[in-house]
Amino acid sequence: MEGILQGKDVLGIMPTGAGKSLCYQVPALMLDGITLVISPLISLMSDQVKALNQAGVHAAYINSSLTENQIRTALSYAANGRYKIIYVAPERLNTMRFLDFACHANISMVTVDEAHCISQWGQDFRPSYLEIAGFLAKLPERPIVSAFTATATERVKQDITGSLHLQNPVTVVTGFDRPNLFFRVVNRKGGKETDNSILNYVKRHDDESGIIYCATKKNVDSVYALLLQYGIAAGHYHAGLSLEERRKNQDDFTYDRVRVMVATNAFGMGIDKSNVRYVLHYNMPQSLEYYYQEAGRAGRDGEEAECVLFYSKQDIMINKRLLQYKSTESTENAQEVFQNDQRKLQQMIRYCETDQCLRQYILSYFGDKNPCVCDKCSNCVVVEDETEENYIRNGKEKKKALQLADLTPQGQKLFEELRRCRTELASEKGVPPYIICSDKTLKDMCAKCPTDDAAMATVYGMGAQKIQSYGVHFTKIIADFLEEQGITKEMITEMGTESAQMTVETTIAAPARKRKLPFYIAPEKLDEVELTDTCMLSDLTNRINALCEDQDRKKLTASFVNQLLVQEGYLEEVMEGEEKVKRVTGKGKAADIREEERHGRFGTYYALIHTRKSQGMILEVLKAYLLEQLIEL
Repeated sequence: MEGILQGKDVLGIMPTGAGKSLCYQVPALMLDGITLVISPLISLMSDQVKALNQAGVHAAYINSSLTENQIRTALSYAANGRYKIIYVAPERLNTMRFLDFACHANISMVTVDEAHCISQWGQDFRPSYLEIAGFLAKLPERPIVSAFTATATERVKQDITGSLHLQNPVTVVTGFDRPNLFFRVVNRKGGKETDNSILNYVKRHDDESGIIYCATKKNVDSVYALLLQYGIAAGHYHAGLSLEERRKNQDDFTYDRVRVMVATNAFGMGIDKSNVRYVLHYNMPQSLEYYYQEAGRAGRDGEEAECVLFYSKQDIMINKRLLQYKSTESTENAQEVFQNDQRKLQQMIRYCETDQCLRQYILSYFGDKNPCVCDKCSNCVVVEDETEENYIRNGKEKKKALQLADLTPQGQKLFEELRRCRTELASEKGVPPYIICSDKTLKDMCAKCPTDDAAMATVYGMGAQKIQSYGVHFTKIIADFLEEQGITKEMITEMGTESAQMTVETTIAAPARKRKLPFYIAPEKLDEVELTDTCMLSDLTNRINALCEDQDRKKLTASFVNQLLVQEGYLEEVMEGEEKVKRVTGKGKAADIREEERHGRFGTYYALIHTRKSQGMILEVLKAYLLEQLIEL
């Protein structure tokens, strides 16, 4: 904000929910002229404008959803100073009507939202974003240019700066961490096993909003049909549906008419729904950029949310086929793009198979090297797996009450009454419920129990405009609730709201999670591992993990064993192009580790195959490592 108000160009890289929109909206109101916000999606523009109007800020959008008369009227109002902020699609910038408006209006700033769309090395590349620089060059005077995104590697950051011709920009990278998100990788065999886990998860969270991402349209339709079969109100979204179907399904989810959306990655960029409590990935995404952006749609209100990736070896082949198909659509630098995509896929596979902290892995990928103390991932803390009903086989159903970890039963009751009120207010205003206020705001009301406007002003997210519009509706519900608990209005007047509220327990402290211990198995247990003629290393580690009796420890991973083999000289790490790969040394060949040459469309790669002899060697290396750990203890 300071950079913009000093008249400087700005590049802001900060995680979802960190306040990117405020960083250009607040200066926009303080600058003399109009701010143009270039945004990639109609739904995103619509949500942002509704939210601004609810907050008392006049804003408009220009895109293909409007008629020519509506566009003419909106631009006329803007020229007369009615709007301080105008959202516009990149395809609209260089049309004759919009250029005429822009060249005669007092434009103080042009903001590029979702700026990673300008780079073909990022995800969601949009060719229309490359035309923004040309539009800026046609303006009589160059305005301040600001660009914002949630996920950008160093290469994408350089692309944004270069393509927009940012002039010595103030660059703000706040870090990529989302501390309220719990990251979890769950190994499944795919197919019915993953279906059953998805169904169990959704049923255990049957009163919460969630998104389920699938790699293919076929999987979307399959999971969507499964949820409907078991009575779950769900929607679906992919490029195979008509524009009208996609818009209706998105609205149903946004307005809480359905709780779950099953979708490909065509759904979600710019989705501002704040109360998404979980994001499940039925398949592994193609890159960590995609994964972190999609997972980041959970918990935008700052409340606890969960991101669960169901990982199966089938996902690797699915994504390789998708990348090969994508490579046939492009002719220019196809091989370079394909190899870059392959590197990203390998990083995604390593994320799914690592024994390191999942949060630290993600942050390191995006260049955030700050130390990470994590109690929010399945590799660092013990996750209490609930027993799964086998729905796919016998169709048993299991209901579970609303789970709000930090609310008591009385608090949950008040929360539901407040949420019902929010839904009714949203229906009256014709806006999504989260635009009235977020779940985090409702929970803060439960904690503070405000019964007048002054007390309501202390609640998270309740500014003057919202208190004026909705405060009386919420305070009446809270006052009635307190009276039911034996606290009268006279008592509140005499003691004060805070003292009166303390006599009704509405909140509880969330239990601390137990941190996982490092991997360990009694060395003699390794003698029980069954050897096979040949196998991949992950198959061997799975057999070892099956013998581990302590479920509070980390699992043994193939990447950890490979590092041991590098240390012992059986493997070596070499650079092939820009990627570090493991190759078998002479010592490894003597131990009968085999390299199987495989041919892909864009080159040769090697798979490491383990024979009975090399499997035995690995067990001996592990025994030595475990005995050394015992000696150190």
